[in-house]
Amino acid sequence: MKFKFSAPLPFKKDNIDELILINTELNESKITSLYFALHSNCSLHTGFEQTRYNSEINNFSYWAELINYSITKGFDFIYLINSPRQFESYDLLLTHLKKLDILLKQLENLNVNKLRVTNPQLIDYIVNKYPKFDIYASILLDFKTIKEYVYFLDTYKDIKQVTISCDNNKNFKLLENLKSRYPFIDFELLVNQGCLTGCPYRKFHSIYENNYYIKKCEQSFSEYLCRNDCIYPFEIKEYEKIGFYNFKFTGRQTLEFHKGDYIKYFYYYLKGIEDYKFIENLPIKYFNNYIINSKFEYRVKDIKKYLPQIKYFKKHGHLCNSICSNGCKYCFNCAKKIEQIFEQKLPDKNNKQVLIPVCKI
Repeated sequence: MKFKFSAPLPFKKDNIDELILINTELNESKITSLYFALHSNCSLHTGFEQTRYNSEINNFSYWAELINYSITKGFDFIYLINSPRQFESYDLLLTHLKKLDILLKQLENLNVNKLRVTNPQLIDYIVNKYPKFDIYASILLDFKTIKEYVYFLDTYKDIKQVTISCDNNKNFKLLENLKSRYPFIDFELLVNQGCLTGCPYRKFHSIYENNYYIKKCEQSFSEYLCRNDCIYPFEIKEYEKIGFYNFKFTGRQTLEFHKGDYIKYFYYYLKGIEDYKFIENLPIKYFNNYIINSKFEYRVKDIKKYLPQIKYFKKHGHLCNSICSNGCKYCFNCAKKIEQIFEQKLPDKNNKQVLIPVCKI
């Protein structure tokens, strides 16, 4: 096995069994860890989690049984206390810390020992009070520069793993330098979240459960295809060349995941790493969480050659944060080709390209 993937905890034991079956069919990749956070209507929800709601399941015992089942089946389990939200008052913070103490004791009883955290003060609190937990740094820190990572990791030396900001997925120089400076830290990349690169609203999506910021995310569909942060299955081995073996799936906010139907997309992705021919006739939207339900039905082999190429970013990706749209038009030129070739079947209105909030397709 070369590549280790993390995936959201399924909502049913049968779906955990499906993940086990997927692993038996693969040689190069395995789903080795599952992650989860209680929904906001659960009594043991601490307030440090992202805001999510589940109207059907609100008791901790249901999730505890699933967590325990996943661990007994050989998966690592990571609990998410990764909201970037700041607390308005000291009294409110104390309330949430009391809830956190209760929850962490429950997790200890389940043999959970990994926490994904965003807030640096919370990291200090857990390291000092609950040293048995391994601390994994959340993608929601959203660091963009090597300086931020260095300052953070040199300060918080207990960090075992960092999920890197999606904006850096194609910044190969930064990725190489992080691996070189911190060889004993696991760095993880999120592969299928289709956020627009450089989206200024990304962190706020994780704080507030409303559509205000989502409505701000608008792009023409062709530009969106060329300017998101996805890493496709046929690109993974380029990351292996620089020492990256840990990757992460998203998808838990979708209705398909709640029903258990989303598992197949994980399988397609992992199988595609080993056998490109297996996925070449599948719709490319299967590998981007934000457009899975769109009407864009073009296959991988139809669209792949027109997308921005990973070899370009291996050479120039570190410049994206500085010159995109001004000094460099590479992705925009790719988008124009896609618009010309696939215009009739791009999601549109009255056969014209329109601006669309891609997060809600």
